[in-house]
Amino acid sequence: MIALNISEKKTFTSMLFLQDTFDSFLLSQASFTTGTAISIDGALHKDYFTDSQWEAMEQHDLARWSLLKPLCFQIIKGTQLPEQFKLVFVLSRSNTEKLISGNGLAFSVDQIGGLFLNVRYEQGAITCTTGLSFTSFIMDKTLEHIWDDAVKRFFRSRKIPFEEL
Repeated sequence: MIALNISEKKTFTSMLFLQDTFDSFLLSQASFTTGTAISIDGALHKDYFTDSQWEAMEQHDLARWSLLKPLCFQIIKGTQLPEQFKLVFVLSRSNTEKLISGNGLAFSVDQIGGLFLNVRYEQGAITCTTGLSFTSFIMDKTLEHIWDDAVKRFFRSRKIPFEEL
C-alpha cells in the first residue's frame, strides 16, 4: 500500500470529474460533505437496466466511474469547495486479469477481492491510497507491489504530479 499526495489539485479534480482519465475504473463507494453529507453505493441494480443495457456491461457488480461521474460532479460543483470527498475505485476484472497475466503471476482473478485506488480530498489536500484484498489469506506481497507500481505508472502516463508519502 502506498499513499500519494497530489500537488496540482485543480488539474487532478478536472481529470477526475470532467475528463475520461479515470473512466475505466469501477466505483465501489463515494462520499461527499458539502452543505450535507451524501453517500453513494456503486453496486448495480439489475432491475433498473434494460436487458440490452445489462448485457452491454462488462461487469455486473459495480458501476463504471463514467456512469456516476456526472452525478458526483453535480454534488461538488458550485462556488464553494466541498469540505471533503472520498472515492473508492476498483480495477475492473478484465484489467485485473491483464495485470496478473502481464506480470506472470500465478494468482487467479477469483482469489482477488479487489485492487483499490482510494481518492480523498480533505482539508485542502488530495491523497490517493492503493489497497488490495484477497478472498483468502495470502502471504505473498508481490501483487501489492505490482499494483502500487501500476498506479504510479498510470499517474505518470497521465501527467499527474504526485509525491509519495
